[in-house]
Amino acid sequence: MSTNTSNKENSTTTTPSSFSFKYVESGGLANNYLVISFDSESNNIKVSADISGANLTQKSIEDSEKNTLIDTIKKHNFYNTDATYVTEKEDEDNTALSSSLTVTIDNDIHTTLWTDKSKDVPQGLIEITNEIKNIAHGKKMI
Repeated sequence: MSTNTSNKENSTTTTPSSFSFKYVESGGLANNYLVISFDSESNNIKVSADISGANLTQKSIEDSEKNTLIDTIKKHNFYNTDATYVTEKEDEDNTALSSSLTVTIDNDIHTTLWTDKSKDVPQGLIEITNEIKNIAHGKKMI
């Protein structure tokens, strides 16, 4: 079985009829809060750094950004990640920065939870969330 590792998979990749994600980052020593979400119906990425959701910013994203993110999610086998990655020491939980990512592609949905102190968090999961943050950062939303 051969694997194509090039990024030129867009020609063979079929765009899903529906795609959405919700990434939440909260806690830590500074008690941070960040939500970045997207759904293909509105084609808007939404960002809020306010737990009430009062300060919501939204902007449309390019198909290329969306396709790159979908490819990153598939390349790093997001749907095969564990549902939870636990911290080694419970007393670290109150200072940990917690993250959750839920992705829906067509009829497939998966959620993963972890903290910055969790063990065995796949590097691919970090790359997916970095891609999400990069899109929002590139649009000057965070």
